[in-house]
Amino acid sequence: MAELTGLKLATHLGAILAEYENFGSIYGYPKKKFYRGYPGIDFSVDFHHKEAATPLGPASGPHTQMVQNIILSFLGGGRIMELKTIQILDQLEISRPCIDARNIGYNIEWSQELRLEDSYNEYVMAWVLLKIIEEMELLGVPRGDSFYNTVFDISVGYDLKGISSPPVHNWLKKMKDAGEAIGSMLQSLPPEFEQYRNLSIDPHISETCTLSTFHGCPPQEIEAITEHLISEHQFHTIVKKNPTLLGYEFVNQTLCEDLGYTNIIVDPDAFPVDLQFDEGVAMMKRLEQFAEKHGVSIGSKFTNTLVLKNNQTYFKDKTMYLSGTPLHVLAMNAMHQFRMAMGKHYHISFSAGISNKNFADAVSCNMKPVSVCTDLLKTGGYTRMSGYLKTLKQEMEKLGASNLAEFIIKRAADQNITNRNDAGFANSEKIVPGLIENPYYHFESNKKEPPRVDSQLGFFDCITCNKCLPVCPNAANFYIAVGAASTATTNFKIEQGSLLPIPGNDFVLKQKTQIANLADFCNECGDCDPYCPENGGPYQEKPRFFFNQTTYDTYPDHDGFYFPNPNSLQGRFQGKEYLLSFDTQAETYKWQSDEVDMTLDHENHLLQGETNKILKDQSIIDMNPFYVMKSLLHGIIDQPLSYPAIMLRGK
Repeated sequence: MAELTGLKLATHLGAILAEYENFGSIYGYPKKKFYRGYPGIDFSVDFHHKEAATPLGPASGPHTQMVQNIILSFLGGGRIMELKTIQILDQLEISRPCIDARNIGYNIEWSQELRLEDSYNEYVMAWVLLKIIEEMELLGVPRGDSFYNTVFDISVGYDLKGISSPPVHNWLKKMKDAGEAIGSMLQSLPPEFEQYRNLSIDPHISETCTLSTFHGCPPQEIEAITEHLISEHQFHTIVKKNPTLLGYEFVNQTLCEDLGYTNIIVDPDAFPVDLQFDEGVAMMKRLEQFAEKHGVSIGSKFTNTLVLKNNQTYFKDKTMYLSGTPLHVLAMNAMHQFRMAMGKHYHISFSAGISNKNFADAVSCNMKPVSVCTDLLKTGGYTRMSGYLKTLKQEMEKLGASNLAEFIIKRAADQNITNRNDAGFANSEKIVPGLIENPYYHFESNKKEPPRVDSQLGFFDCITCNKCLPVCPNAANFYIAVGAASTATTNFKIEQGSLLPIPGNDFVLKQKTQIANLADFCNECGDCDPYCPENGGPYQEKPRFFFNQTTYDTYPDHDGFYFPNPNSLQGRFQGKEYLLSFDTQAETYKWQSDEVDMTLDHENHLLQGETNKILKDQSIIDMNPFYVMKSLLHGIIDQPLSYPAIMLRGK
C-alpha cells in the first residue's frame, strides 16, 4: 500500500488557515521556524532570467511531489523548487521502503509516484496556494514583496521517446501556460474564499527544466532530448550529470579509502556505460551554441545519485543509490572539474549532501540553486532549511556583504577579482581540495544511527517523542490529543437472545497524545522507521486514516479508518468492519458491526441493542474496537481545527 492521493484547493487552504490561527503552525511546521527574510540581507538570485528570493530549494524527490511538500519547502526558505521528475511511465511499482537516511543516505526511488495528471494538479495547486498565501499576507510580509519570488523548475525524464510522447508533450505545454487549470481551481473555491476567485496569478508556472536520464543513457540520446526541450518547448534547460563522470578509480578511491566507506560497494559496471567526462564537455559545448541560437540558457546539475551494489538488508532491490555527505565530496569535485573545462561563466546547479555545514560554501561557489534532499529526511525535517539561511546570513555579515554577489566576491578574498563568475570559481578552487580531508565527510563521522530503546512500537502508547512527524516529507504522520485514560470496559454476552453486560479488560492510554498516519499522504518510504526509537515503523504500526471511502476500500487487507461524515468513523480491524457514529446533541453513540447494532450513552452504558445475525448462546461480543474507535473519533473531532481533522472530516 503506497498510493498517494491529493486534496482539493479549498481543503488545503482551510487547513492552512485554521491550523495557523489556532496552533501557530502549517502542516505541523511551527511558525517560530518559518523563514521570514532578514532586513538588509538580499539572498536573491537570477535563475534563467527570473528572480528567486533565495538560492535554496528542495531537490527533485520526496520533498517536491505534493502540495504540502512545496508549501513546507517555502516555509523553510526554499524559493527554487525542483519538482519531482515526471515521465511517461506513471504507474510504477516501487519497492518499499525506498529511503534509508539513518546516517548517510541511500534510496531506490527514481520517479514520480503520481499519475501525470495528478502531478500536474499538485504542482498547479501549490503554485496557486503560494499566491493566495502572499495575497493574505499570512506570514506577515506585504504582498508584492520580493520575499515571495519563487521559481518552479520542472524535472523530466528519462528518454526521448517518453518525453516527446503526446502525454508528456502536452503536460510540459500545460506547465508553460496553466491558465485554464488555475482559473478552474480558483472558481472551485467555496463562498468563504470567494475573494480569491478572481485573483490574478501568472499562468506561466515554469519556463525552466532539469533533464534527468537513466544511468547508462547514451550521450547522443541526452543531447537529442536536450535539443528537443529547447527547440520544441523553449525551456531554459539544465542537464543533470552523474558522479560517474569522475571515473571508477577516483570514485572508489575517494569513497572507500580516503573517506572510509568500506561498507559500500561501488558498481564498476556503471562507469563505462555512463556519460564520459570528455563526451560530456563536448556535448555541453555544442548544446551551449544550440541554446544560444534559440534564445535560451543552459547549464548542468551536479549531481545525480551514485549507483551502488546493494550489500545490505534494508532494501529489496539489487541496486541502491548513494546520497548524503559522501556524495557531496564527489559532486563538488565533478562540478569543479566540469566548470574548469566549460569556463567560469558556466551555469551550475547543485544538489548533493547539502546541509547547514556546507550550504554557505556551496553558495559561495556561485551555484544556483543549491538544493537539498537527504538532510531534510533527518530530525527536524523541513525546519532545517531556515537554519541554512541563518548561517548564510551570518557568513555574509562577517564579510560585510549585503547581497550574494558581494558575498561571493568577498569570499574570494582577492582584490583582483571583481566579478561573480571569477569569484565563484576561485572559491570552489579553494574549497574542493579540502573536502576529502574534512572529517565531516568521513564514515567515522556519519556511521552513527538514530538511538533505539528496547521496546516494540504499538498501535497506542509509544514514547511519543514525535520524531516521526517532521521527518515525514509528506506531513503524513501527526499526533492526536486524546488524553491519558483508564476506562473499565464492558463486553456483552449473548444470553437467550439478549445482550448481557459483562466486565472486560481496562482500556488504558498512558500518553496524552497518540501518533497516527494519513494513509493517503503516506507512500511508505520508510523514513520515519529508523528515527522512531522503538522497534517498528510508525507508518505501519500506528492508526491509518484515509481521506475517503474510495481509498479506504482500495486496501481491504489493511486495517484503517475513514470519516463517512464529520461525526462518524468507519474502521477495519483484522478484516472486520465497524461503524461508530456520535450524536452530538444527545451525546450518544451508535455502534454497528456484522454482529450487533447498539446505542450507548456517553458513559458507554447500553441503551438499546440487537444482534445482526444468529449468534450462539453464551457468545461474547468483544467491545475493544469500540473503545479504540471512540478514542480516535474524539481525538479528531475534539481538535477540529488541526490540519488532519479538516482533511479527514471534509470540512
